[in-house]
Amino acid sequence: MKKFYLVHLGCSKNMIDSEMLIYDLLKCNYIKTKNPSEAEVIIINTCAFTEEADEESITAILEAAEYKKIGSCKYLIVIGCLSQKYKEELLNEIPEIDAIFGTGDFMKVKDIISEGIKEKYCVVGRPEYNYPKVGNRFLLTPKHTAYLKIAEGCVNCCSYCIIPKLRGSYRSRPFNIVLEEAKILVEKGVKEICLVAQDTSLYGRDLNDKTNFTKLLECIAKECDVPWLRFLYYYPTRVDKTLLNVMKKNDNICKYLDIPLQHVNADLLKKMNREGDYKTYIDLIFFIKDEIPDITLRSTFIVGFPGEGQKEFEELVDFLEKAEFDWAGFFAFSPQIGTPAYNLGPRVQRKEIEKRLAILREMQLKISEKRNMRFLNRKIPALVEGKSDENDETYVGRAENQAPEIDGQVIIKGAERKHIGSFVNVYINHVYDYDLMGEVVGEYS
Repeated sequence: MKKFYLVHLGCSKNMIDSEMLIYDLLKCNYIKTKNPSEAEVIIINTCAFTEEADEESITAILEAAEYKKIGSCKYLIVIGCLSQKYKEELLNEIPEIDAIFGTGDFMKVKDIISEGIKEKYCVVGRPEYNYPKVGNRFLLTPKHTAYLKIAEGCVNCCSYCIIPKLRGSYRSRPFNIVLEEAKILVEKGVKEICLVAQDTSLYGRDLNDKTNFTKLLECIAKECDVPWLRFLYYYPTRVDKTLLNVMKKNDNICKYLDIPLQHVNADLLKKMNREGDYKTYIDLIFFIKDEIPDITLRSTFIVGFPGEGQKEFEELVDFLEKAEFDWAGFFAFSPQIGTPAYNLGPRVQRKEIEKRLAILREMQLKISEKRNMRFLNRKIPALVEGKSDENDETYVGRAENQAPEIDGQVIIKGAERKHIGSFVNVYINHVYDYDLMGEVVGEYS
């Protein structure tokens, strides 16, 4: 029996592809190993969203290629977005690669392994993969948390983004299939489901049953006994009162909203081919906070987009000071060949971009700490995730305002191993910029 080793890179959506492939290989009696040196098959699931992601993926491939010399590796297989983006370059420049599969073809991996790879193999077709009725998966997340992909691809056509070319047009998964998969995850003991897509707000636009994301969200909340249901990547201008009412009415929907704004300057947003401007977005933030006062807001912003001068940057700084997001991610503009933004100017110097990133990140640290202060001297439920890496006497978990992987955590005193994967009540007695700290004051029910 062949042993395989899989390296997953990139976003939660890509992780789900890895989970499905691993499940498929295990079902065919392949053995998953944590040691790449003993694997006969090494699979790299790549990311290609930015230049840094390209470099990370290439580094992972080159590191894996070494195991053809010093390990048991017979087949080195590359899948994911970098395959879709640079299939010919990868095959030509990294001879150790035996097979390449695009984003629409990765589930064919087991077939080619079974048959044996006798010559270089490349299957990179149109990225129009449609998921099976229910995606059986080997969860790479902790057993109590899972992502659930509700759609694939994107049609927003943001000028800087290569995702539509790599992942295809927007394809919603059928309503009943998403609901069924959510129920299966809960049956497996999952306590937190995170609904994901390139843009969750577009869900249902391509289906004929007049459904939409809000209906899907409410149905899962009511029919699945999941304590925490959250969703990510929601296009900001599509937030409306109907969505917020559904969030308010259902206690198990996390009062957490991830709305990637990317910028607030009207001219830059127009060049990005995105909706909105400063006034639209600040009005939206105040509207959301009026409707759900204790809501947690997250956003992401591109820094150094072509044409971002000092005036545009200061407009963003002013906005962030007023909006007070709980969490915000800042990313340097990464020009992608094949996107309209690649040819835009004037380009901002890298040194200036780094300077602006440092200013924004320092400012956001203070804002996040200020927002966290509302939890001080309060008892809140936290999902215990495991022992702390830094202190044997503490455990770590997350509160409702903290999404997996991207936000802060709760440092918990008084938790025990039996609490891992369960909720406990934590009295918060210390607040930091990203993290909270407190003591267990009973199990949450």
